[in-house]
Amino acid sequence: MTVTRPEPQRLDELLVDGFRQVSGILDERRSTLVADPVLAELADRVAAAPDPESDEVKRALLYAVDSRELSGAAEAVQYFAHRFRWAWLRDEVERRHLDSLTRVDHKLIRHYERMLEAFSPVWEDRDLFPSLDN
Repeated sequence: MTVTRPEPQRLDELLVDGFRQVSGILDERRSTLVADPVLAELADRVAAAPDPESDEVKRALLYAVDSRELSGAAEAVQYFAHRFRWAWLRDEVERRHLDSLTRVDHKLIRHYERMLEAFSPVWEDRDLFPSLDN
């Protein structure tokens, strides 16, 4: 009898599933404090990956940046933006922000501004995510 093991989940799939879980927590509990451990675990997985800036990680985060499905997309991106401060992620969010300014889409302008604020070392909403203090 051959035992088949389930395929290990790809990192991008794991992240997107985690972002969905965060969105569910935020929808139900309306608390970043409750979602924080999930985000911390996802970020720890990324940090432990052989290439934390792999195409898989980029794909998952850009999915969150562009998602209309994930209600917690901004919070997920903010968390990763503040923890890792990747230039590529900032560039991508800035590009989308500029586009929303050009199109005068006020909802998206603020959405991207919230993400961009998280790149600051003195981000004022950092205290909404206790694990970022470690």
